[in-house]
Amino acid sequence: MAGVTIQELGLRFVGVCMKLYWSSCWYPVLFIVGLVCTLIWGRKKSSRIFIGYTLFLLLTVYNPLVVKYLIAKAKFENEYYRFIWIIPVIPAVAYYGVKLVTIFKQKWQRGLMTGLVLVCFVALGNPLTGVVKDFSMTENIYKVPDDLRAICDVIHQNQDNDFPRVIFDTGLNSIVRQYDAGIATVISRNASIYRSGSTVAGNFDENSSFYKRQKALMDVIDYHIYDDKEGFQAALKKSKTDFIVTVVGLVDHEFLTDCGCELIAQTESHYVYKYNWKEQ
Repeated sequence: MAGVTIQELGLRFVGVCMKLYWSSCWYPVLFIVGLVCTLIWGRKKSSRIFIGYTLFLLLTVYNPLVVKYLIAKAKFENEYYRFIWIIPVIPAVAYYGVKLVTIFKQKWQRGLMTGLVLVCFVALGNPLTGVVKDFSMTENIYKVPDDLRAICDVIHQNQDNDFPRVIFDTGLNSIVRQYDAGIATVISRNASIYRSGSTVAGNFDENSSFYKRQKALMDVIDYHIYDDKEGFQAALKKSKTDFIVTVVGLVDHEFLTDCGCELIAQTESHYVYKYNWKEQ
């Protein structure tokens, strides 16, 4: 997680990660309250479904000692937040909410308690204003833009090898492989995040040859900086790039063609270029 390291925090690493992840959301507190109530009043084995699982997590991936000495050696601290996904806070809170409602026998009591539980969930959760504001229906069953599907079709129709290597802009680079695993992305997700100014995915040695190549590609495709033509061409060849996909009107067409890229197709909002790195 950004700015959080085991080396600096030691045994406090797990606690700090939890606070950063859940922020102002109180669902973990409701989860703990539910576990305690289950331990005290839960009689059926089915009602204790979350206890053994949570106990196992507390002894392993949430154990500060295990994290400090094993996670650090595995160099997994930047991805540690993903372990928080496996604790069943959301399903457990929903389960405990239903159990609370079913305690009451009268319909009006259940109706009243249902309303109180829902109000509690809304008040103690985090508002998803961004999700509501930017919400849009998916264009297809794959939940990716139709334009991306058209781009993938163009690439496969013109590919010279079984696993084409493609440079995408930031908007498509992170989602293309959820639709088409037969395409390799040239620009590293972590390098892209780091280039944007975030260390959430870790740090990079900016003097390393790998990062210099990545930066040369991103400067042109994502940041529209054209002052290092030779560096861009060298990065294309070294990374064995087969195709380049850019947003229409954002990247200098003449610059790309001067670098040896051939425009082979235009979709609704993207250009698709082919690059023969073997002949450059």
